[in-house]
Amino acid sequence: MPDTITLHDLYWVLGEQELGPLEFYLADALRSNGKKVNYYNIHKFYPGYWHKLNIYSHRFPRRVDNAVRNKFIKIINDVLIRKYNSDKPSHIFIYNDCLVMPDTLEHFRKNGTRIIVFLGDDPNYLYPAKKTFLLTVLNADLIVVPDSGWIEGLKVLDVGDEKIYFSAVGTDENVFRPVEPTDAQKMEFAADILFVGTGYFLNAWGIKRASVLNALSSFNMKIFGDKLWYELFPYFPDLEKKFINRPLSSDEVNTASSCSKIYPVVVNSGVINGASTRVFDGIASGIFVLPEFKKDIEVFFPGGEVDCFRSKKDLKDKTEYYLKNENEKTEMKNKARELVLKKYTLKTITGNILERLGD
Repeated sequence: MPDTITLHDLYWVLGEQELGPLEFYLADALRSNGKKVNYYNIHKFYPGYWHKLNIYSHRFPRRVDNAVRNKFIKIINDVLIRKYNSDKPSHIFIYNDCLVMPDTLEHFRKNGTRIIVFLGDDPNYLYPAKKTFLLTVLNADLIVVPDSGWIEGLKVLDVGDEKIYFSAVGTDENVFRPVEPTDAQKMEFAADILFVGTGYFLNAWGIKRASVLNALSSFNMKIFGDKLWYELFPYFPDLEKKFINRPLSSDEVNTASSCSKIYPVVVNSGVINGASTRVFDGIASGIFVLPEFKKDIEVFFPGGEVDCFRSKKDLKDKTEYYLKNENEKTEMKNKARELVLKKYTLKTITGNILERLGD
């Protein structure tokens, strides 16, 4: 395999999120570990109208839809190739899909660049809609997996243990930390129960999320999210009274956490055993996190630092209990935060990944 490019000691991080860009924090964590890093959001590579056209092209005949998608992806991959030939990165971290095509990946790999895929907190390699992303995963040098339940699915595809790295998603403690909110912020965000997130439309994920949170509709609760929630409200009308149509940035989520008491974490349906990103972010923010039970929480918090709910009734009962038992709630959230800051910051996690890579 000939070397056509002399690589620089440079790390790329590719991402595609805006409001809660864990990939952006991952780039900062690599810098904290002494690495030179370029972060690229692939959705900055093209005019905005292309993204909208790609989203709605499925309404056209399949031939037209495929043509639009192929053009959309070509624009992104052409930019990736140009930037790669200029930057010559030695390592590329890909968070979630990022629409990297097999030919582009092969161009990276033939020059000796190492590919690390961070699966985040969603099993993207399982989604049919992700098209070629499974090829990216299969050709990675290392796959960072935050859900032990996904590992068997990788092994079916003959992905060896040497390529699988099981790790918590982690958090950026410089973003998620206790703050002193202003009076205006308290007025805007204060509640006993806080939830922030998309409504997922009227589908299995959205219905599950709404059904679980509906168990808390009698409490002082605020739900911040997007207009996708409105498709769910005819079936869960009490939730609409708690809803504020406003997506929040990471800084705003952090501030809201300092204004509220309990954050219930409802896990996406594709997660098998994993502990959601929100568990670590919420704990770092200083709010008491009450997540849906998943086996990996017992792995990451073996001392019982995090309590979980196993049903809607259990969630309601435990919410009521912890609101009445402030001292116990405070002691638990302080112990959980101490552990997160010790073991599950992105700086620590990326340091562990670099050690695994031999870097």
